[in-house]
Amino acid sequence: MHYSLKELEGALSSVPQFIFEKEKNIFDVGTRGFYENPFTDVLAYILDSKSEYKGRNLFIKYLLQDHFPEEVVNSFMDRCSTTTQHKTNMGNRIDLLLYNNRYLILFENKIYHTLNNPLEDYKDDITSKYPHLEKFFVIMSYKNEHVPQDWKYINIQKIFYKILKDPSTSLNDKWDYFVKDFLLQFSDKQKLKMEQDITEFIENNFSKILDARDKLDSYIQGLAERIKNETDSTYRINNKNWAKNEIAIRFYPFSDENSAAENNKTENNVTLIFTDNGKLNVSPYYYVDFKENSQDIHKRLGEDRYQLWEEGNICYLRINEDLRYSTIEEATSEVIVQIQIMREYYREKKPGKV
Repeated sequence: MHYSLKELEGALSSVPQFIFEKEKNIFDVGTRGFYENPFTDVLAYILDSKSEYKGRNLFIKYLLQDHFPEEVVNSFMDRCSTTTQHKTNMGNRIDLLLYNNRYLILFENKIYHTLNNPLEDYKDDITSKYPHLEKFFVIMSYKNEHVPQDWKYINIQKIFYKILKDPSTSLNDKWDYFVKDFLLQFSDKQKLKMEQDITEFIENNFSKILDARDKLDSYIQGLAERIKNETDSTYRINNKNWAKNEIAIRFYPFSDENSAAENNKTENNVTLIFTDNGKLNVSPYYYVDFKENSQDIHKRLGEDRYQLWEEGNICYLRINEDLRYSTIEEATSEVIVQIQIMREYYREKKPGKV
């Protein structure tokens, strides 16, 4: 679907703001933040009777007490087992089962994603496989969910926050610290609110985002073609090793290096960079010996305009940060000028190349 530029502008203006990240914990590093399977695996370990976590009973009490009879809560505190990713006869996966010889609770975890699971299949499968147990069905989330009849809703963020604030919560061994990190990760109101806002933004604007990306790709391709035609160069867009939030177009001025773009090699080139702060950078790469040629090249480009680095043994230059361009036309003109300067340099120093 195609949108007008005004519609795309409106969507972009509503992108939620990202907060500055706090100090990372083990769940930021090892479980990719708010992904559901690692969350479920850790929760299953905490709840299981075989857990080495000494605060298990307190955890179970807070998790269940507002939603289940006291007899059920005490029963699970006394003894229970857990199973994750239980496969139904239809091939669907149930996040977590908590059970003992009297009761079973099915947990569907919606910490991050929208609730659209085959809940009837889950119920039918558990009902047929565990006819002797009294069964309960629970949706866990950090946002309000409209759950079907016979299902309970648990706000995991509020539960975890209560556990953290309980005065009896202590830090005596490695499992206490491990569980505290877990609780902090999923009770962080700022972080969870941000994730929810981003999810809602993506859901509401997905087709606009795809259309904007398509327009951006087409524009970058067209710009590269225009500079190619004006300078008789070849080009390659982006680079596997380039910065994540930037777009780079390398322009290759010499005919004997025209295959570089196709063969993913890097030779003499002038690179136009779209940076993540909205500015445009220009960086020439001269594949000549740094010690012998750097001073001459730096003077040609302007020592007051370009910074010089030795990258490997070649000359890498980039325009000073305070001189970077705000408009594409200005940056494009600079790229064309630098291609001309590079050709003039080689015409003087290595005539056989031009």
